[in-house]
Amino acid sequence: MQLRLTRLLLLLAIATAAACGADAARDFTPEVIALYRIAACGGDAAPAELDAQAEEEHCKELDEAIERWQDEFLAKAGPWFADLFENGYPTTVVYPFGGGDLLSLLAVYPDATEYTTLSLEGMGDPRPMLDLERGDSKDAEKAGEVPKKLADVRGVLLEQLKMPWNTTTQLASESGKSGSGALPGVLAMTLVALEAHGYEPVLARFFTISADGTLHYLTQADVDAADTAGPPPGKRGETALQVGAFNNVEIAFRKRGDGKAPLKTFRHIAADLSDGALEKDPSTLAHLEKKGQIAAMTKAASYLLWFQQFTKIRDYLLAHMTLMVSDDTGIPPRYARAAGFAQEVWGKFEGAYFIDRHVFIQEELKQLWKSSSKGELAFPFGYPDSAGNGHLLFTYKEMRGVAPEKFY
Repeated sequence: MQLRLTRLLLLLAIATAAACGADAARDFTPEVIALYRIAACGGDAAPAELDAQAEEEHCKELDEAIERWQDEFLAKAGPWFADLFENGYPTTVVYPFGGGDLLSLLAVYPDATEYTTLSLEGMGDPRPMLDLERGDSKDAEKAGEVPKKLADVRGVLLEQLKMPWNTTTQLASESGKSGSGALPGVLAMTLVALEAHGYEPVLARFFTISADGTLHYLTQADVDAADTAGPPPGKRGETALQVGAFNNVEIAFRKRGDGKAPLKTFRHIAADLSDGALEKDPSTLAHLEKKGQIAAMTKAASYLLWFQQFTKIRDYLLAHMTLMVSDDTGIPPRYARAAGFAQEVWGKFEGAYFIDRHVFIQEELKQLWKSSSKGELAFPFGYPDSAGNGHLLFTYKEMRGVAPEKFY
């Protein structure tokens, strides 16, 4: 009850401030670029005001981890997906239960222009980064915290670069603590994804979603109202929606160092995608509906698309996607076939990784892999199965094989 009341008060304060204050969007580009430079080691060298030894150690370890990820995953997965998508795909991609996993999304769909991830976790407040970059802190004790902050965020970033799925609970541990001075983990991982794929951020804004699905970009009045309301409560467990003004971000990005390169857009939305939550607040679904035809992706999604309680998001995907890449936590055969989709599989599947529910769906999947697996998968993608096998599920409209311009 307290969590719900706090969220209502925060939203009311933001709405009141928006009605009374200037309606210009607050630009968070300087803060996000500062985080990109310091936490993701992107762009120019970090400012001299930072602890040089701590930053050098941080970037050395991070650069080595990115290089390993590129060699062990991207070098194998990139060409594989390029062959799979020889007929093209929609330029708009939606990744439910994605936790800001832009790293994988760019590997699977490098030619898209708009990317949206959704999860229970928010991005986090980047404002402390600007003071950190400028060396504005006059508190020697706080300035001395830089090595610890870098080490804390580096630990989860390195873990993400090793894992075949995104453990957002760990990444989000500090992201919701507005004003805490902690480096926002989910946002930092997003910027590491840009760096790993050779991109740079050029514009950043935070937003809320109106009832009709349109975006309201936070103004300075909104930010002031959120600060006045005080810090939101911490995230209460893995299945709780994170509360805060800095949940939803929009980042425009382009190829690093190329001012003429076309801009791409990444958005992350913190949302509970269960039927009950979407019934109470349909704004997220209304926003997704506006995107038209999409490509989709999910992995390590806790098997939620199997569940009856997630029918609305599953139906949205089946109504709007032309294709989807997933592990076994994607859309089960019974729902895909009924909506006119075919499915191809790679690797092996002998049972779900960590649940023994929905035996009927697991049996369908076992039969699908047993009868039609197209061979081994050279890279990990999402959960392994119960026996540790890697696998991948490709769901697509039956029109696969026609000319690309007719595909979507």
